[in-house]
Amino acid sequence: MRRITQGLVLLLVLGLSVGLMSCGGDDDDEDISGVFQGTVTEADTGRTGSIVVSLIQTGNTLNGTYTTVIGAVGDSRIGNGNLSGVINGSTVSLTANSTSSGCTYVVNASIDDEDFNGTFLSTSGCLGGTFDTERN
Repeated sequence: MRRITQGLVLLLVLGLSVGLMSCGGDDDDEDISGVFQGTVTEADTGRTGSIVVSLIQTGNTLNGTYTTVIGAVGDSRIGNGNLSGVINGSTVSLTANSTSSGCTYVVNASIDDEDFNGTFLSTSGCLGGTFDTERN
């Protein structure tokens, strides 16, 4: 009888351990891939416009694209381009390379299921600013 009781206790402990690991998980495990749309603001002029960010997450690596429009189409000095970087919890660190203006930016942001927002600073003497987007 003692052997059966010990076996049942062990089975119960293992079952609870697996159950606890599979529920309630950590935000680090969530894939934030998707399309985010919102506003972008130029730091020096205060002009605002629209931004669309598309992200693909593989592990903690992020890749994607961004498109901005401020004023007339093609008027944004921030441009359009490619993104690459990492996610750690809700903190995102990216490099943005504009294919239209030739500028490079360091992006520091936070993200959750619905909101992606932060700042971008130029490493090439170009304009910086902020962005605030929501998942489409």
